[in-house]
This record gives sequence, C-alpha cells and structure tokens, in this order.
Amino acid sequence: MPRSPFSVLRSPFSALILLLLAACATPKTDKIGLTDWQFEYRNATYQASVPSFIHTDLMANGLIPDPYYATNEDSVRWVADSVWHYSCTLDPAALPKGDSLWVTFEGLAGRTVIEGLGDTVYYVDNMFCSYTFPLPATTTCIHLYFLPLRDSLAELNYGIPLPDRRAFTRIAPYQQGWDWGPTMPTCGIWKPVYVTNQHPSQPSQPTQPANPEVTLLQQPDSIGQSFTFCRDGKPLFIKGANWIPVHSFPVLDSANRARYRYLLCSAKEAHFNMLRVWGGGIYEHDYFFDLCDSLGIMVWMDFNFSTMLYPDTPDMLESIQREALQNIARIARHPCVVLWCGNNEVKNGWEDWGWQDQYHWTPAQRQRLQHAIDTIFGPDGIIARAVATCDPLRRPYITTSPLYGWGHPECVTHGDSHYWGVWWGEEPFEAYGPKTGRFMSEYGFQSYPAFATVERYCPPDQRHLDSPAMRSHQKHLRGRQIIDNAMKEYYGVDAAKLNVEDYCYLSQVLQAWGVGYGIYQHLTRQPHCMGTLYWQLNDCWPVASWSSIDYYGNWKALHYRVKALYDPQADLGGYWRRYYSHRPDLQHLQPSRFDLSVRHPGRNLAVTITARTPLRDVQVETVPHIDGHFTDNFFDLPADSTATLRFHPVDPKADLSQVSVKVQTLDNLLLKLQSQR
Repeated sequence: MPRSPFSVLRSPFSALILLLLAACATPKTDKIGLTDWQFEYRNATYQASVPSFIHTDLMANGLIPDPYYATNEDSVRWVADSVWHYSCTLDPAALPKGDSLWVTFEGLAGRTVIEGLGDTVYYVDNMFCSYTFPLPATTTCIHLYFLPLRDSLAELNYGIPLPDRRAFTRIAPYQQGWDWGPTMPTCGIWKPVYVTNQHPSQPSQPTQPANPEVTLLQQPDSIGQSFTFCRDGKPLFIKGANWIPVHSFPVLDSANRARYRYLLCSAKEAHFNMLRVWGGGIYEHDYFFDLCDSLGIMVWMDFNFSTMLYPDTPDMLESIQREALQNIARIARHPCVVLWCGNNEVKNGWEDWGWQDQYHWTPAQRQRLQHAIDTIFGPDGIIARAVATCDPLRRPYITTSPLYGWGHPECVTHGDSHYWGVWWGEEPFEAYGPKTGRFMSEYGFQSYPAFATVERYCPPDQRHLDSPAMRSHQKHLRGRQIIDNAMKEYYGVDAAKLNVEDYCYLSQVLQAWGVGYGIYQHLTRQPHCMGTLYWQLNDCWPVASWSSIDYYGNWKALHYRVKALYDPQADLGGYWRRYYSHRPDLQHLQPSRFDLSVRHPGRNLAVTITARTPLRDVQVETVPHIDGHFTDNFFDLPADSTATLRFHPVDPKADLSQVSVKVQTLDNLLLKLQSQR
C-alpha cells in the first residue's frame, strides 16, 4: 500500500503551519476544471460525471437499479466491496500556462490511490479534505483507484477493539448505515478537480465575516449550568431542528441545489432561527451556508464525528488536523455559523452505552481511549486549537453534544440535552414536561412519509406494512413496534387494522401531537429552557424517520405543527387548551361533513374548506400527487368556520391547472376502523 504523501510531516507544529497555509488560502490563479473522467466496469469503459459517486455513475449508465426502490439497497451492496478505476486523459493545450502546474482534488471519497503524477504514487483517505499535488509536464493521464473499506490495516493494527469500524475511515458515517438511512458505503470524485499554475496554498489572511453578534452563555446557576445563546447581550430563544445530508450521495448538482433551497425556505417559513448540522453527515457545501446567511438562519456546526470512539494513531490525528483546519477556514467566512461542536454523542456513548463492559478493555486501554477523546475533542485538543487558529471571530467551541446523556439527572439541569427517553425509552410524550432541559438539542418521534412517497419506493404488490420493501425503508429495529404501541395508547387504534395509506396518515398525526407536546413544554419553560432543536428536519432518501419533511419535500403533519408553535404570534395558551390539555381520544366521534371548493387562479391551486361539523386533523392531499405543501394542513376546524389554503409545489414550474384534492380527517378514519370491528 502506498504511504500517505503527508507522512513526511513529523513535527506537530510544522504540520500545523503547513496545513494552515493550505486551509486558509484564497488564491488568485488560473483554474481549469478536469471533468472528462471515465470509469471501468467489467472490462468496459463508461463516462463518469464529476462531481459524482460510483453509485450515481453506475445508475447514470444503467448498470445498477435505483437503490432507493424496493429492496434494491441490498442488491447493490457489492459496489462497496469492489475496486473502482477512474481515469482522466489530459489535453496539454487546454491546461493553464506556466512552469509549475498543480492538480487539486477538492474531495475524494474513499481510500484512494492516485497514479500518473510522475513517479510518486499518492494515497489519501479523508473525504473531507482537499489535496493538491504537483502535475508533471510528462503527465498524460491521471488514474484513481478506489479501494474497498474492508480489511483496513489501521483497524487490524490498532490493537484496541472499537465499537464501530467506521471510526477508522474518514468518509461520511451516515453512508455506512444509520437508523434512518441506507447502508451504501460509496466512493468517487465527489467534489471538483482542477489544475492551476500556482500552488493554492499560498499564504493569505482568512476572510472575516460580519460579526454575527451571537454569543453562548454557559454559566453555573441555581439550577445547574445554563446554555443560552445571546444576541447583543440579550437572551435569544432558539427554535429549529437538526439537519442531515439532503441525499445519500450528496454531490452539489442541480437537483440537490433545489433540495437545499426548498428545505431551507421551508425552515424559514416555519419560523426557524437555527439549524444544527449533525456530526454524522458531511461538512456542508458553501451553497448551504450561503442560503443560511441570506435567510438569517443561524447554524450550530458539528464536526464530523458521531457516536463512536476514534483511534489516536499519528496518521489519524494528522488527518483530523488537516480536516479541521481546512473546513473551519472555509466555513468560518459565513456569519450564519454561531457555534462549533466537537462531536455528536461521543461522550454520551463513552459514559453510558456499556462499551467498557462489552469490549473488556484493560485499564491501560481505557486510559488510552480517554486520552484519544481528549486529544481530538478536548478544550485544548486538535479541533479546539484549529478553531482558535482559523476562525477569525473565535466563535464558541463546545467539546461534545450532549453534555449528559438522557439517563443522567443532570441532562435536565446542565448544558444541552438529547432527550431520548421518549422513543428509545418508550416513555409517554408527557415525559417531555419534567424532562425539559436547559437546551433541547435532540429529541423526536418517528412517522412514515406521505403515502405518495411510499408509492414511489414500494411496488404495488408490497404495499402492506410487513412487506420486504416496507421493512427495508424502516431502519429502526423497533420502529414499527414503538409507533404501533403509541397509536394504541393515544388513539386506541390497533395498527394491524390499518392499510399503508391510513398508517402513514395516523403516524404523522401521532408524531405531530407528541413532538408538538415537547415543543410546547420547551417554549413555555423559559428561561429554564432556552432552545429546542427537534430531530430531524429532512431525509436523505425516502424512509420512515423522525423528519418533519420527507425526502421528496412533502411537509409532514409535524412541520405544520412546528410552523404554528414556532410562530412568534402563537397563542400558546389556546394551543394548550385545544390540543394538549387532554389526550387524543375516541369520544364524541361524528362523521366529518364539509364543503370543498377548489380553484386554479393562474397556475396556482387554492382550496377552501367550510366545516359543517367540527373537523380534526384535516389532511388535504393533491390529486394527482404533486410534491410540496399547503399554507396549512393537518389542522382542526370548528363547525361553521372556513379555511382557505394555497399550495406551494417543490417544483415552482409545476402545472397545477388540472389538480384536484382529497380530504382525510381523524374522525372519519376512526369511525371507519370502528365499523370494521
């Protein structure tokens, strides 16, 4: 195996300086993109897109099926176990002029061998770093070999068993499977490649953004320890959600740009003032931060480390240092960023998840692992020093999130909290009240996506809840069980009696009620609690998950509930009386009667509903289905009152002139179930 081209950097101080120069560069050079790449498959050559991943290139050439459909995720697992060869033939006439040329790879996903750059063979293995190499005049073709992730020598040689082998690779953790995402480890040229006539690591000063005037107050108080964001010295209550990548293969193409725009505008429409970029995805593209800057949405930025321990080998620490310096320097120019966080749930896992007993670590091994945590994430660790070096505003850095796991009493008195007693602990939604912490940075409950989304990934003959396709798109081992039990508890419904369409609807009503209960508790317990970021805003593929907006952009019931509760003008007392002073129940059921009017002013769609009886959880759905959302949905409507809704499609060019609607209500569903007994 070729050695790392950076292994010559022996002194930590010299490594820091060299990497800082590369990280903080803003060069003014001629730049020629290298986009004409090919890849090999079964002794044939195919055109590759750059940027791309191997899965997207295989799909574009018709070589594998859509892995999002049915159980195709399983049928493409072999892709991750193969060696993939990419090549690019250079045209000397098209390259920049100069005596010294350099080739920069802004992002190579996977363990990558680079050949063709003279006699030196390079090896890189950090997806989150940019790498620049000299381009000899004799180079006619650049070759990339992406190696399988299995049989990592670093893993074999470390000598201490770690909870997750993903800790030995610097690729996006979520791509290797999560409880809301598919297991599709991938590789490829996922960011641009270009040639310049000047090394892009020439020294320059980091760009200083406008002062965001947002600080974080963490002080001991009569309760425990505060966690309060302040603007101009005044406490600021935070309303938002957690953000995950918009796609399992997150290249910045036109389709994903549209997803960014729609999702962030949907967050703004729901009165968000913050998103937490979760630490198991990617360091988001500048396009994401540009949009947050323009929309006035603050960003809590996790570094890309999540739910596992990381080895402290010299090569890994050097790679993490490069990663931190480069990404901080790039992201720090955005004023939307108000907080850096070292990791997601590493301290939580180390203290609470039973790893010490499970892996039988010796005292010496435990000491080394604690030292590794401190070396990487501690207040004087690699990441903290990189923040101090590369963020000109010295925005606050916290070592981990949460400060205490949900099994500790301190989770409601000290710092930020991930409260998963509801869901993982199967506690009732009412537990959100006494378990409200100082800042709720994670909590949530699952639902299924829109039925129209299910129709797009589930074959017609598998549209029942226990089919292989439906199980493939529910990644939590107990997800169905937890949802089913809560449906019985709060609505008296035997989930086995529901078809898929009704299950999708009721699961969303349930999620909106339960997570909305938590949000209400957080909003009304100020200043004890000064922020609520539910898990999660979005999906990376069509799936049952904790999201409030499904993969195709359809707002779930939860997002409408969030919009109402986060509204600065919300009547929270009225909301309590209407929704949360009592549990949903089966009493006083009556058939829903209403008048419906559908109009098409211009290319728009407007729907007016006049209630003749009280209506509960009114869902309005376009027919045929168009991805998007109404100005309101999943709402209650008293008898003899009227609501007018307008529809906002994901695609602003969608033709709505022939679209009609259908209406579902909670009472009608419950009455239908009663009649089937």
